[in-house]
Amino acid sequence: MKVQPFWGIMLIIGIVWISNYMYAYSQKLDQPVFLNHYIDYHLSEEQYTPFYFLTNKEDSSFIQVVEVGDIRGYPDRFGEHNGIETIEQFGRYSLKRVMIRFDEEAVDTLTEPVRFDKMNVYFSEQSETIYPIGQIVFHPLREEYRPFTTSSVSGGNHTESRLTVDEELVIDSVNTSFDELLDERLMIKLSSASLNKEKSNKVLSSNEEWNQTKGIDRRDVELPLVLDKGDYLTVKSYAEPSLHAVLMIAIEIKGTTKAGAPFTAKEGYVQFEPSINKQQVERLIKQRTEADANE
Repeated sequence: MKVQPFWGIMLIIGIVWISNYMYAYSQKLDQPVFLNHYIDYHLSEEQYTPFYFLTNKEDSSFIQVVEVGDIRGYPDRFGEHNGIETIEQFGRYSLKRVMIRFDEEAVDTLTEPVRFDKMNVYFSEQSETIYPIGQIVFHPLREEYRPFTTSSVSGGNHTESRLTVDEELVIDSVNTSFDELLDERLMIKLSSASLNKEKSNKVLSSNEEWNQTKGIDRRDVELPLVLDKGDYLTVKSYAEPSLHAVLMIAIEIKGTTKAGAPFTAKEGYVQFEPSINKQQVERLIKQRTEADANE
């Protein structure tokens, strides 16, 4: 019995449609995927912390509450707005952002910094789920002496903060909370009248503009570094684009004044919105789902 050409074509179309449907279904996320976040959390007024995550395009669920250890956080919701903002679409996936305000009283009870790499999230259409988020460090509120005046701050390809020294001092260290995690993907240079006399031909990054930026990589600075009153110190930072993470990082400059007072100055590198494309989205989803399967 001959199969009519029309029905043969319809059969092929049906097979292709079913194959496409099965493929699309297999690519659906079972649950949202959070990007990596590296966040120093310090108490301040009206402070909301951004969290970015990927969902299926048709997902309309929203976050009710989050928990990081014993610290609860709530989304910035008002009226009918559920606090979820769609930032960008990547095929079948949506990149979304929620602004979370953590319980200040819970943070205020801390006596030492505490860090977490996972967060409990209560979505409206799911039960409580634990998500890897990168890492967030909650810092206790402390009054710290700061012998610098910030005279200028600039952004662009990299971030710069120019500090004027208020009194003679010695700098002992320049660190972040994430040095081990980020390794060479977050780079910091120091520039001052004395440091600029030194030469550094080291290739630090694939970004030529950063390599040519004036200053010495902090790992090559001979510490302790002595600065006099009226001297300037410029702190420059650059994150490799391959990091694809949300950064709210305080660069801590620690030392002692000539009078013997210890100090800590915090200069921040902040990148609220990560740079990411469709291929990187798919890679992140694969990494997260494979990690979940191995747990």
